[in-house]
Parts: sequence; structure tokens; C-alpha cells
Amino acid sequence: MGSHGAKERHLKELVEESQFWDVEDLMRNFDREMAQLEQGLGHMIWDVESRCVTAPLSPLPMTPKFKVTEDESELKLEVRLPGISRENLRLNVDSKSIVILACSGDVVCRPYYLRVDASGEIVPDSAEAALSGETLDVRVAKAKKKRLKVK
Repeated sequence: MGSHGAKERHLKELVEESQFWDVEDLMRNFDREMAQLEQGLGHMIWDVESRCVTAPLSPLPMTPKFKVTEDESELKLEVRLPGISRENLRLNVDSKSIVILACSGDVVCRPYYLRVDASGEIVPDSAEAALSGETLDVRVAKAKKKRLKVK
């Protein structure tokens, strides 16, 4: 019975706060939620009786298994991406991180997302990547620190 009272208080708080809600924000949020729902329904499979036969899908990407090796000169990243081809793989490197977004090419896309932040600055132009089987290997040189002499 205690949880029911907490639920009522929560609803009462929502009603009291709702007088301050901006209608444009509500509609924008509603449109975004509907777009996500539509995208999720697009991945569902229906049988001849119009019954959904698809297992519930997670709309959020999964984090793949990965290993990071880092020293003062280089950052190495090894990522397992089963079922991913080069065409369905995006790799972005900036001065602070490596971001991987991948999707399997089958009917039900299994998305992967990984962001690895470097401990220090890395050099994006030095990045090299190779996909061998299910393993993506990425190497990025670290920026060299300059030592200044004080005059």
C-alpha cells in the first residue's frame, strides 16, 4: 500500500508541474518518441496472421568486446565485431578519442557503439585500422609533448 501512495504523490507532482510545461517542447519530445517507435516497428517481422514474431529488440547499440593497450607513444584498440563488414563500419578519430559505430548487414541490424578516450592527446592523422575476420585493430600515435626552455 505504501508504493501506491508514492505513485499517487508522483502523479500529483506531475500534474502540478504540468502547468509550467512548454507545449512546443512536449510536441518536439512526442515527435522524437514517435520516430523512435516507428524505427523500432520497422525492424519487426510479422507472420501471415499479422502477429509479431520478432523477439523484443533493444533500440540501444551494444558495446562490443574490446581491449585497449596504451603507452606514451601509441594507443592500440582491438575490438571484436562479429558479423560486421567494412561497408557497415564507421570509425572516427579526434585528438581525444576513438569512436566506432557498426551495424550488421542482416535484416535485423545489431548495432555496436564504442567510444574510447585516450589518456592524453592522440594524432588523428596517424590512425591506422584493419578489419581481419571479426577483429578490428586500430592504432593511433600519441602527440609528443614539447619541452620548452624558459629564457
